[in-house]
Amino acid sequence: MNASIGDEAVLTSRDCGCPFEEAGWTTHLHTIRSFEKLTAGGMTFIDSDVVRVLEEALPARFGGGPLSYQLVEDELEDGQAALRLLVDPALGPLDEGQIIEAFLDGIEAPSTTAALMGEQWREAGFVRVERRAPVAAQTGKIAHLLAKGHAPADTPAPD
Repeated sequence: MNASIGDEAVLTSRDCGCPFEEAGWTTHLHTIRSFEKLTAGGMTFIDSDVVRVLEEALPARFGGGPLSYQLVEDELEDGQAALRLLVDPALGPLDEGQIIEAFLDGIEAPSTTAALMGEQWREAGFVRVERRAPVAAQTGKIAHLLAKGHAPADTPAPD
C-alpha cells in the first residue's frame, strides 16, 4: 500500500466472503483519498498548486481574498465526476467563463504535464462555477478543497 501523511481512509472490519477473508483478512478500507493532491476526472494535481490559484491568482484577478474561492469535488447524476468552483457572491458580477479559464490557466502553469491535464478538464467542461460563499467545516475552518462525501450536507449537487 502506498500511503503518505496526507492520506485518509475509513477502516472497517467485516466479512465479505472473498478468499482473503478465508485467510483471516477481514480489514477493509474505503473512501480512500489524499489531502496532498486533487484527483478528479482521471487527472491528479498537487494540492499546493490548486490552493495557490484559489488563494492568490483568482483573488488577484477577480477580487476577494483567500477565503473567497473553494473547490468542491462532485458527481453528476450520470456518475461523471465534476468540480464546483465556489465563488463568493459578495465579489459582485463576474464572468463565470473567465473565472474558469483563469482557474485552469493557473493550475496548468507549473508544468507541461499539468497543462495537458488542465486541457483535459477544459475540453470536458469539468469545472463549473457556483456563486455561493465557500462552506466552512463544523470547526469554522474553510478548506480550499472539499472531496465528494466530505462536503457538508448543504453543498447540493450541480444541476
